[in-house]
Amino acid sequence: MSRTKTHLEDINAEKALIGCILLDPEVLDKLLGKTEKPLQLFTSFSCKNLLVAMLKLSDTGKMVDRVTLSHELLKANKETNTIIFMDECESLTPSSANWEYYLGILNDLHKARETKRLCDEVSHRISTDGNAEPTGVLEELFESVEGLCRAKDKETSVRAYKDVAPEAVDFFQTCFENKGKVTGITTGLSNLDEMINGLNKNHLNIVAARPSVGKTSLGICIADAAAKAGKKVLFFSLEMSASEIMMRSICSHMDLNYRDCLNGDLSPEELKKIAVGIDHVSKYPIFIDDSSSITIHQIKSKAKRYKRDFGIDMVIVDYLQIITTNQKHETRDREIASYSSALKQIARELGVPVVCLSQLSRDGAKNDRKPRLTDLRDSGAIEQDADVVIMIHRDNAVDNQMDRPYPLSLIVAKQRNGPVGEIEVEFVPQYTKLRVPSLMNYPDAPPTDSFGNPL
Repeated sequence: MSRTKTHLEDINAEKALIGCILLDPEVLDKLLGKTEKPLQLFTSFSCKNLLVAMLKLSDTGKMVDRVTLSHELLKANKETNTIIFMDECESLTPSSANWEYYLGILNDLHKARETKRLCDEVSHRISTDGNAEPTGVLEELFESVEGLCRAKDKETSVRAYKDVAPEAVDFFQTCFENKGKVTGITTGLSNLDEMINGLNKNHLNIVAARPSVGKTSLGICIADAAAKAGKKVLFFSLEMSASEIMMRSICSHMDLNYRDCLNGDLSPEELKKIAVGIDHVSKYPIFIDDSSSITIHQIKSKAKRYKRDFGIDMVIVDYLQIITTNQKHETRDREIASYSSALKQIARELGVPVVCLSQLSRDGAKNDRKPRLTDLRDSGAIEQDADVVIMIHRDNAVDNQMDRPYPLSLIVAKQRNGPVGEIEVEFVPQYTKLRVPSLMNYPDAPPTDSFGNPL
């Protein structure tokens, strides 16, 4: 029984491309240079069988011709009417010169079939899964379709040195012009900027800490510093609401006691400071998505959209381990690995730094051991994907004096293009504020040394 022909396939174009390979076996190598999965271009079982046989012959270094193909298909019990079908393919193909034209037809049809499949899948999920959020499902669809539309030939990623040279010249010229200056986006901490050269384009930066040590405060510090420098920031806050993020930013900027603000224990002067802070901070070009449940697909889709519509310069995700998924993974490690890989792709595709906050395991916390790369929770792939890994450490000794400034160690445990090491910053809990120790000056605070310890 013959299959019904649809507008999503062109059997003649499939036969013609096979015919091109039969006329000129070198076309097969050229085809593999253009696409990683050539089989997905074909809907005809006969064409697929022939292509599989051709690929097997090519992999073993054998010549692709009628005799070798017939023998290969005979071994696979798929030799029936092979000669007749090869004749059809050859007779339909005047020459091999138009193989790229046929490939273009099949590529377009493949994208159309994939788009239909994705739409059908979305329709099925929405109609059968009572827990599926339509908006989230559609975000995934848009991202997948966008990926299909923007897909480029494999060959376009191969570039000769002579083509890359102008970019290298521009890079070295920029380095020369900025000699001694931080070229990346500032973190708001000058000593950290000096060590990592700021937050650079295309880089995935992991900021890791054990629970309640200060990773969100550092994330807000980075966002505010970037915004002050005129950079547009997209902040995915999976744990805190947008209003909480803004309140902490205001308290940090205006030196307001965050807990007093929450309790409403404020003087008229402090209320005026809040008004000033709101007016100031509201001008920051920071976009906050505080969806409590968001998938990595939605993060990618929204990041691309905000890059296109607003020209964002940085993406911050708080935090890695509470990203949700609609896909099943064999292990938690593989799930987290897929997230870190996707975040790295965002950084490279958008040309922006991505800062992702992450949990550290509790191992070593009891004996006050400083964290190491092996403490990255759930996946070693985080370390592999990250360009920079910064770990926050707080001595257990300060747990009983958290009502006044205390030191934090920022451990740069990995830096792909620079040194590793450790720097000290100061955290002021009442203001949820991080600062370089030498810059701390609070006239209303009791006398302390540079790290907030009583004199």
